[in-house]
Order: sequence, then C-alpha cells, then structure tokens
Amino acid sequence: MKLKKLKFNFKYEFIIFIIEAICMSIELIAARVLSPYFGNTNIVWTSIIGIILLSSSIGNYIGGMLADKKSPDKTLKLILLFASFFVFLIPIIQESLLIWISSWASNIKVGAIISTIILFFIPSLLLGLIIPIILKIKVLKLETTGKTSGKIYAISTLGGIFGTFLSGFYLVPRFGSVEILFMLSIILLLMSMLLNIKNMDVVLLSFIVVIIILDIILFFFYYKVNLINGDRILNGKENTKVNFDTEYGRVTIYNSENEDGEKIRMLNVDGGFESATFTSKEKRYELVFEYTKYYDLMFKASKNINDVLLIGGGGYSYPKYFISHYDSKRMDVVEIDKDVTKIAKKYFYLNDLIKDYNINDNKRLNLIEEDGRTYLNKNKKKYDAILNDAFSGEEPPKTLTTVEAVFKIKESLNDNGVYLTNILSSLDGKNSKFLKAEVKTLLTKFKHVYVVPCLTNKINEIQNVMVISSDKDIIIEGTYDLKLSPDTLILTDDYCPVETLIQ
Repeated sequence: MKLKKLKFNFKYEFIIFIIEAICMSIELIAARVLSPYFGNTNIVWTSIIGIILLSSSIGNYIGGMLADKKSPDKTLKLILLFASFFVFLIPIIQESLLIWISSWASNIKVGAIISTIILFFIPSLLLGLIIPIILKIKVLKLETTGKTSGKIYAISTLGGIFGTFLSGFYLVPRFGSVEILFMLSIILLLMSMLLNIKNMDVVLLSFIVVIIILDIILFFFYYKVNLINGDRILNGKENTKVNFDTEYGRVTIYNSENEDGEKIRMLNVDGGFESATFTSKEKRYELVFEYTKYYDLMFKASKNINDVLLIGGGGYSYPKYFISHYDSKRMDVVEIDKDVTKIAKKYFYLNDLIKDYNINDNKRLNLIEEDGRTYLNKNKKKYDAILNDAFSGEEPPKTLTTVEAVFKIKESLNDNGVYLTNILSSLDGKNSKFLKAEVKTLLTKFKHVYVVPCLTNKINEIQNVMVISSDKDIIIEGTYDLKLSPDTLILTDDYCPVETLIQ
C-alpha cells in the first residue's frame, strides 16, 4: 500500500535549510553538554569546532561519492533516519559517558576531544553527507551548475544563521540541552518523511510515527522531571538536582551538607562551584565558602567603606551577607546572566533578603544586568571598594584581568579605594602562573598589591587566593610574599592567554 504523492517543489531547499540550522544548533548545544564536566572555556569550544568541522568535512567527501550512486532519495532517507537515531542517542548516554571520561581524563583537552568525538562525530558526519547528494539531484544541466550550487550553499548558510540565532537566543535559554536534542531528532525524522512520503509504505511510516511519539514523550518527561526536581530541592530533598540552560552557561543546583553536617544548597555553573547558601532560616544570610569571608578585608583598608561594587552575583551569597551585617552600607552587583539572578531569587533566598531588608524602598542593593567589563567601561560612579568574584566555570573572565580592565577599575574607585579579586591558584609552581601574571598586571596601576591565601600552609595546592590592590599601604595579616620574575607576563586585551596560564 502506497501513500498518495505529495507535491512540494522546494523540498530539497527546505531540507538543506533545516539541516544546516540543526548543525549549528548541535554545535551550540555541544558546549552546554560538555561544560559541566570540562568547563565553558576556549579549550572546549576549540575541541567542539575542530571535531565537528572534521566530521562534516569527511561527511562532505563521502556524500560526494554517494551522490554518484543510484536512488539518491532513498540514500537521503536512510541518512536522515540514522542521523535522527544518533542525535536521539546523545541525551540518553551523555551523563554517564561524560562522568566516566572526566573521571580518568586528567587533561581537559584530551577529555573534551574524546567526548566530542564519541557524542557528536557521527551525527555531524551524517549531516555532512546531505549537501553533496542534494547538489547532485538539483544540478540538471551542466551550464547551470554554478547557479544551482551557489543557491544551495546560500540556502545552507542562511539555515546555519537561522539555527544559530534561534538556538542561541531562544531555545537554549528556555529549554535544556536534553529537550532540544530530542526536538532535533524529531525534526530529522520529519525531514525523512517529507523526502520520501510518496514512496513510503504504511509499515515504515508507522515506525517513524512511533519513534516521533517516543521522542515527544521523552522530551516532556525530561522537562517535567526538571520541574519536579526543582520543587524537591526547594523542599530540602537531597540526592537530586535541577539543571538550567541560560544564555551564558549550564547551571546545576542541588542540596548537600557541609563538613559540619549543616544543610546547604550549591550552585554550579559550567563545572565550577559559583555559590552556596545555608538552607536553615537562621543562617541563610551567612557565608558558606570560607574564601568569601575574605572580602571583609576591604575594611582593613578603610573604616569609611560605604559604597561597594561586586562584579559577579552568582547565588548572591556575599551581597546577602553584606546587606544583612552592615547597616546603611550600599552595594551594586553586576551580573551578566539575568537567569542566574532569577535562580538566586528563587533558590538562594535573594527574594527573602529584598523583602526582609526593604531593598525596594531603601535601594541599598542595586542589581545590574550587564557584563562586568562593559559596565566598567562606561561607569561614572566612584566606589570605596570593588570586589570581583566573576568566573566562567573555574576560569576568570579574561576581559577583567588585563591592564586595560585594571585601569577602568581604578578609575571607578575613590582615592585610596581598594580592589579585591578572588583567584583560584597555587602560590608557587606551575599552577601559579596566572596568579603571578595578574599580580604583576595589577602593579602597573596600583602602588600596593597583597596576596592573601585562604590555606596558608598549602603553597603548591590550588586554592582560593584573595588579591587586594590599593594605593594605600595596608596592614593585612596572613599575606604571602609572591615572587615575581622579570619575565612574568603582563596581561593585556591584545594578549591574555588565561587558559594556558591556569593549566
């Protein structure tokens, strides 16, 4: 039994457009899939782009050979079905696979490359087969080869642009990577149906419909599970987590306990622990992480610190502590990710703080949605202290580490104001390169720079280090005499190899 013929004169152009949109969506989603295990760094992006370009190139080459075979429509149908299956497989195996790879891959580059190959090489290769085959189908006359191929590649480029904007600006911030991958799998199945519906028998059509229904069920299952887990976390349940994909990263929230057995809630962004809060009502404005208490060292610089800027809100742990412990003092908090601020309000008691301390009326806490460097570039306000706790995973944003950034920071400080930045580093050895480079960079604009480790007896161990800069000579206990060599790098906007320095 055959289905009636469906006339669609531009079906190949439509398929090319959609396929290229899917390719770009997969590339963006790949970074979100890998970031909780390897960070959202240049290393991860390089691995993803390189492997996907390689697989697409191989796909184009093989597709060219397949294009010269008979039955191109049948070949395309099979390619789309297999591509749908392998895209469908990614969210099923990704978590257990990435946990396993990250457990033994001590080198981030190796782990990111292997993970990208296993999860994304085959789907990208299969999608790369499609353009040469469709190009062969569409080239009817030799004299129109240039025009036809130009049209096909123009359509594919437009599809890629469409997929990039749709995924980056809409899909990723609103849905998880798991849900989007199931959605893409469904679309690939629909493309297969569109291509061959006139020659498709009822059995095959029924099979595809069943798979689509399964995809839809799994899509809503994962979406619903995330909502249920969010409620469980708010109710204090442990051994569960909730994931959110925002415009800037993959956020994971879960409940846990600290070393003293106290209940805490953790915020992880792109594999880095960004913030934490106590969940008990009497302690939810206290500080969980020891290093955040070191921001109080700003009061060693001056007794008259009233206006403070914090770059990097995260779970807003220090702003909650600052507002609740220091009456009449003000803080501006610059957080690039509006969704992280929403998460902090819902899961980390920021809304409670706003209500308890009447923030909407007294304006003691000002929430600013903007990139930290962009804010500094145009800021005209003067602060008594500026605090930097901005991270992308476990890396600092390089735009806040350079000479040009330090100049803007100093411009935003009052005379003898103080700048404090938290750095993950060892005090000596190969893991201290970034710390030393940043200290030397700060010394280009500030007269005094103090290094205060949170673990004073752990010289070669990576730890939180508070770096304090000011033109005022300050007496601070626990400082470490960091040795800088003449060849220590000064970081600039032109050359700031953060990924290399922290390895």
